[in-house]
Amino acid sequence: MQVTGPVLVDHRERDSSIPDAMAAAGVDVRLVDLPVGDYVLGPSLAVERKGPADLGASIRDGRLFDQAERLQSVFPQAVLLLEGEPRIAEDAWRGAVCRLIEDGFTVLHSLDADDSAAWLVRLARRARRPAPTIRTEGPRRAPRHPSAQAEVMLSVVPGISPAMARSLLASYGSVAAIADAAPGDLRRHPGIGPVRAARLAQALQGDYLAPADREPEPDRDTATARALRRWVISTPDDDPGGRPSGRTDPESFSRKAIALRALRGASAGTQLVDSLTGEVVAEAPATD
Repeated sequence: MQVTGPVLVDHRERDSSIPDAMAAAGVDVRLVDLPVGDYVLGPSLAVERKGPADLGASIRDGRLFDQAERLQSVFPQAVLLLEGEPRIAEDAWRGAVCRLIEDGFTVLHSLDADDSAAWLVRLARRARRPAPTIRTEGPRRAPRHPSAQAEVMLSVVPGISPAMARSLLASYGSVAAIADAAPGDLRRHPGIGPVRAARLAQALQGDYLAPADREPEPDRDTATARALRRWVISTPDDDPGGRPSGRTDPESFSRKAIALRALRGASAGTQLVDSLTGEVVAEAPATD
C-alpha cells in the first residue's frame, strides 16, 4: 500500500535505519529541519522518538516535557515513541511516562529500530485514511479556559487527581475559595482526608521559597523496594547466578522480548536467565 503525501522526517534521524525502512514500505520520506518532533506523519499527527540513551538524558534535564509541550501546541495528536531498553532508573522513566499520559500524550514502546519503523508506517497509513480516527481535540498542557487552568493548578498537588480537582472547584467555586477553606473545612469534602487537605494548604497558603532555599528532596527508600524481574544474558564464562567473569556490567533487560532479540546475535552457549528464579529461559544456538 502506497502512503500518499510525504512524511516529514527530521534530518537528525538520517543516521537511523528508520527512514530507509519506511521508504522500503512505500512511504514518501522527506528529510527536513523540523522545529518540533522527529516525524510528521500527517497534518494532525507527529511523533517524538526517544532511544535508550536519549530518553534518560531528556528526563534528567527536563527537555522531554518541554518537547512534549511544544509538540502538543502544534499537533492535535502527539506521540512519544520509546525505543529499546531505557538507560535510566525504572522509577524515573515510568514516572515520566505516567506524567505525559496524564497530560494527554500517547506513548508507544518499540523493541528496536525495525519495530519503530513498523509503528511509524502503520501510523502514517492511518493518518491518511479517508475518515481518520485521530482525535482533533483533547487535553493540552496549557489549556486556555480559566476553569481548565484552575483544574491543572490543583491537579499538580500530590494526591489530587484531575477528577478530584474538578469536584473541589464545583463545590467551592474557585481556587481562592479552596485556599481559604484549607485545611480544616476541606476534610468534609468526599475523598479529602487530613493528608490531602494538608498538601493543598501547603501548596495554596505556604510561603514561596526560591529553589536555592528549599530542602533537598529525600532519597527514595530502596530497602523495602520489591524485587524486579530482569532478564540477564549470561555467557558461558559467567557463574550460574549470571554474574560476569571479567566483565563489569552484564546485559540486563526489563522486557523479555527485548532480551530475546539481543540473544539472537550472541555467541553459542550464551543463556538468557530469569534474575528472580535463576531459570534459564533460552539459549543461543550453536553456529556451523
